[in-house]
Amino acid sequence: MSERNRDAVASGMAITLPDGACKELTVEWARWEATRHVPTPQPERQAAVDAAAGVCETCRVIDECRELAEVSRYTGLAAGLPYRNGRPGSRSTSGGRWR
Repeated sequence: MSERNRDAVASGMAITLPDGACKELTVEWARWEATRHVPTPQPERQAAVDAAAGVCETCRVIDECRELAEVSRYTGLAAGLPYRNGRPGSRSTSGGRWR
């Protein structure tokens, strides 16, 4: 898929995300994201992933969020998992920053 097509698909998918459980948690979500991207002790990284995953577990658009993360090649926390370039990793942070 071309970059332009991927952007168009991602934009269309993002329309559903305002209904996400995280919509009012922008400050907290940014903090959790930052914890995942900087050298931080493993327990703190795991706590950030677990906190985000807890929000995602209650979300009614988790499937759309997962698809958007993959299509847009997202790097960060989405749909209860860490993503890097649109590829989901493990929820566990042991053994490295990204799994």
